[in-house]
Amino acid sequence: MAVSILTFKTGDRVIAELKEVYDGEDDNKKGVCLLMEEPYILNLEGGQPQYLTEQYGMEYQVRFSKWNPYSSDSHYKIPYDSVMTISNPESGLETAYVNKIEEKKKNYEQSTNTGTTED
Repeated sequence: MAVSILTFKTGDRVIAELKEVYDGEDDNKKGVCLLMEEPYILNLEGGQPQYLTEQYGMEYQVRFSKWNPYSSDSHYKIPYDSVMTISNPESGLETAYVNKIEEKKKNYEQSTNTGTTED
């Protein structure tokens, strides 16, 4: 899983598995857009500005929110020009994200086996 943090031009920071969509094959393929899988918006908890948290060596909590809570989709194609930066997450953040996705899949599988769905 290639987990990345995207910073959009809107200022949103999103963690997702990121892939690239291509048109064509082999040497002739051309990138069309990015594909986010299981995107979540990242927000800092605690009310302290990040620079103060880092300056005093305090830990800060990150909250995950579903990127598009109005859709049941888990894959989204986004244009290149909507993204300002793409970076690698801190290892603890990546682990928390992967655990969240695994828990979501496990809950989905359990709910489909019992006939109910939850998110």
